[in-house]
Amino acid sequence: MIRLDAVLGLPLCLVAFALGLPRRLLARRRLPGRRPEDGPVRRILVVKFLGMGSILLATPLLRRLAAAHPDARITFLTLESNGELVRRLDWVDDIVVVPKSGILRLLASVPRLLLALRRERFDLAVDLEFYSRLSNLVSWGSGARRRLGFFVRARWRGSLLTDPVYFNPTLPYADAVLALLRPLGVEPPAAPRPSPPRATPDERAAAAQRLVTLGVPEEGTLVVVNVNASDLCVERRWPGERFARLVERFPAEVAAVDRFVFIGAPSETSVVQSVLDGVAPAALPTCLDLSGRTSLLELMVLLERSALLVTNDSGPMHLAAALGVPTVSFFGPETPTLYGPRGDDHLVFYEGHWCSPCLSVYNAKIAMCHGQNECMRRIQLDDVVARSARFCRERVGLAPPRPVVTEWTP
Repeated sequence: MIRLDAVLGLPLCLVAFALGLPRRLLARRRLPGRRPEDGPVRRILVVKFLGMGSILLATPLLRRLAAAHPDARITFLTLESNGELVRRLDWVDDIVVVPKSGILRLLASVPRLLLALRRERFDLAVDLEFYSRLSNLVSWGSGARRRLGFFVRARWRGSLLTDPVYFNPTLPYADAVLALLRPLGVEPPAAPRPSPPRATPDERAAAAQRLVTLGVPEEGTLVVVNVNASDLCVERRWPGERFARLVERFPAEVAAVDRFVFIGAPSETSVVQSVLDGVAPAALPTCLDLSGRTSLLELMVLLERSALLVTNDSGPMHLAAALGVPTVSFFGPETPTLYGPRGDDHLVFYEGHWCSPCLSVYNAKIAMCHGQNECMRRIQLDDVVARSARFCRERVGLAPPRPVVTEWTP
């Protein structure tokens, strides 16, 4: 979708801008009084296509929207890959998913999507994307009376919003996104905390049983390992061979662990397998590969069952933070100042290489190094082992086993 946005986004925004120009000129000549955007809010459309983590970070905004408009129905528009997550979010009444597989299939779905959205007669559309032109076009095409979203001067998107809000790239995303509430007169929360996806006790019990059938032990200490970082920016991955060495050294130097559980999407199984292929045979029996084999609900239950998540900057990191699970995370192309988990229960490694962070709203979040992520390679294994050991002892309550001392009698 990023490629599609880069190719078609600007030309389509120009067309939409030209189509809406007569209406904007007439609106400027209208006498002061009631604006067409005013009126009761009964239907709200929220648009966020990309980023499992960004969706979780935006849950405080959903919470405030629902509180400000208790009688309104909130519809969330996202990619198909985020559908299970959004269905489990509080304050979302309806969900519309866009197919992700194949550009032709995606383009073919657009006319039907816009017709379906216009039939809903939304009073308010809130676009959470900060650089996507296609999301602005969808908000405009929905026909919503009032359309809120970000503007970035370096990425002109056609002036298709009724209430453009400056995106502050120096603020953490969880704080920056709350600025969209201000045109509505809604005060943002002082300390936004992401809300975890909901699940019933029966669903959790079924997911726990499913994990047992997959080989997850019911007792003992688990550490979940995520060596991936989605295909949006593979440069966010810490070198796989260092994950392998960390797993080997972890039980003796960091904390006693009964099982390392590797996770990942179905498209990431080969990356996980390449890491496991590099683990020493002696440590391999403690590793369990669940990549491509768990649903979102099963991943939630697995994280809650674990003592720690070791991960790259990714969606599972934000899911663990929302669930209250401690994390050890690695950052490079992105800065933890904007997207790192908050609180003392999270240990972040970030070296601040001269070109890091390189992802921004001004380059469509595309890394400039083409896979040569020196920022991640500078995170040294010995430092990770030493600081993680201290973190596990002080914050997680885990420690390596004590050495057995045998008294020798001459």
